[in-house]
Amino acid sequence: MKILLVEDSGILRDRLRDIISAIPQAVLVAETDNEDDARYQLDKHSPDVAVIDLRLRSGSGFSVIEHIKALHSATTTIVLTNLAQPEYRARCIQLGAHYFFDKSKGIPAFTHLLAELGEP
Repeated sequence: MKILLVEDSGILRDRLRDIISAIPQAVLVAETDNEDDARYQLDKHSPDVAVIDLRLRSGSGFSVIEHIKALHSATTTIVLTNLAQPEYRARCIQLGAHYFFDKSKGIPAFTHLLAELGEP
C-alpha cells in the first residue's frame, strides 16, 4: 500500500511516518507540506492512500482533494486535520474525501484504519 503524506507540521509528519512504518504492508512513497508538491507527488506515485491536512504551508488541502477526485479516483483520501468542525467535514466529503479525522483525538482511529486498509 503506497501512501502519500501531505502535512505542514514537521513534528506530526515524524509521528505519522512512525505510524506508517509500523504497518507491514504500508510504504511511505512521498511526503510534502504544500499543495503544488502534493499534486506533483500524486501524479508521480499514484498512491493507494493520500493522508491530507487542510492547512498547508502553501495552498490548500481542499484543492489537493479535488485533484485526487479528478485525476486519481482510485486513491483513498484520508483527511487528518485540526479543522474538525462539521462544515469542514461536510466539504471534504463533498469534494471526494473518503475519511475525515480530527488530529486532536482521531489518531488511534486513523491508525486502525490504515492497518485495515493495508490488510491483504
